[in-house]
Amino acid sequence: MSETNDDRLKKKRRSGLGLAFLFIFSFLVAGLFILLEREKPQITIPADFTRTGATLSLPLSATDKRSGLKSVSVQLTQTEKDIVKGPTTKNANLLAREFPRQGYFFNAGPKSADENISVDIASLGFRDGDATLRVTVRDFSFWNWSAGNESVFEIPLAIDITPPRVTTVETPKYIRPGGSGLVVYKINEPARSHGVTVNNHFYPGYPLDGDKNDLHVSFIGLAHDTTTLTTAVVSATDRVGNEGRSTFVMNLIKIKEKAPRTIQISDSFLNEKLPEFAEKYPELKGSPIEQYIYVNTEIRNANNAQIKEICSTSSDNRQWSGLFQRMPRSMEMAHFADFRNYYYQGEKIDSQYHLGYDLASTSRAPIHPANSGTVVFAEYLGIYGNTVIIDHGQGLFSLYSHLSQIEVDPGTTVTTETVLGSSGTTGMAGGDHLHFSILINGIFVSPLEWWDRPWVTLHILSPLGEK
Repeated sequence: MSETNDDRLKKKRRSGLGLAFLFIFSFLVAGLFILLEREKPQITIPADFTRTGATLSLPLSATDKRSGLKSVSVQLTQTEKDIVKGPTTKNANLLAREFPRQGYFFNAGPKSADENISVDIASLGFRDGDATLRVTVRDFSFWNWSAGNESVFEIPLAIDITPPRVTTVETPKYIRPGGSGLVVYKINEPARSHGVTVNNHFYPGYPLDGDKNDLHVSFIGLAHDTTTLTTAVVSATDRVGNEGRSTFVMNLIKIKEKAPRTIQISDSFLNEKLPEFAEKYPELKGSPIEQYIYVNTEIRNANNAQIKEICSTSSDNRQWSGLFQRMPRSMEMAHFADFRNYYYQGEKIDSQYHLGYDLASTSRAPIHPANSGTVVFAEYLGIYGNTVIIDHGQGLFSLYSHLSQIEVDPGTTVTTETVLGSSGTTGMAGGDHLHFSILINGIFVSPLEWWDRPWVTLHILSPLGEK
């Protein structure tokens, strides 16, 4: 018997219903699979997070690629043992972040969340000792009776809220504007950073040479225009950020203000010098005197900023010894902190401080280091001309400029026998001479003290335990 049209239609309907049922069943199974996904969220924290100070600072990241994040919480727990009361437990919730549900499948919550916890745990009653930091993250999965997937990360944490103890051993009693000094101090534990702050300028500290205890030294120097001392403190910051401080008192010696020195700028000087600067600084524009003023102000400031940057990083090891040597058989042509007024055709055009000593002997005289050290700069430097800067270690530097030629390279270890180059007239020099400066952590100080044997013995070598 042949199949009728009605039979074929009924058969097609049954087949369509079967396919629809299969589609709906597959959709429900897929949806259920999604809703009941079992992939746990991920937690990322710094691998070196094992200690904290009084302020706990923790960056963490949580991610969930499927249903999304539902909550992130952080709890700190510490158990203390008391002989009388027995063990007591201190708990504190440092973070409790909840995310609203935005759907029922993927993306019900955010895929990621970054948190930066910063909490003063000392104010919460936590003390020095061991503790546990517990990070818990949940997602929006319906698995586990709608509780979601959970990831827990427990971190054993050492709490240290006691600042390092800083004790001053030697401090300068007197210091003058443009003067130098040495502070010797002791720290009772390893420190992340330490040093001396004077008038908001920080001078890093270094281990005392050859000493096996906790003694450290910091060389300090006052700017030439210092008028008062507002801050003098030794500080040390331990590995977890606790800071210990010890203040000390220095007396500022008043010095007599020098009479300004007048310098006449001639056309012949401009004609001689400006081509040199124009070659190095093509941005020079205007009349010759306008170019000169630009060099003497803007380029001078840029040069000094570069010198300060070069002298902001020093070797941890002291490389010098004894007295600093001045250029032999030389005449002093200008002194440290001389105030100069510049005139052109009877009109005052500029004023500047001279931050070193100008020393002259014979033309193209050989220039030697004032003490042992390492060359950290050896090239042309604007108003200073050809310049060599030596790091003597622990923040102490010397500068040699206006050289006609340079015979050393950066990285060269030098002694007082090394020839750095020859004196000359490069830069803003009117005649053959050496411009010599001493700097402490980027601060120009008077070389006169470092050339003076009684001063070096009393204020530097004696506190270092030397003669």
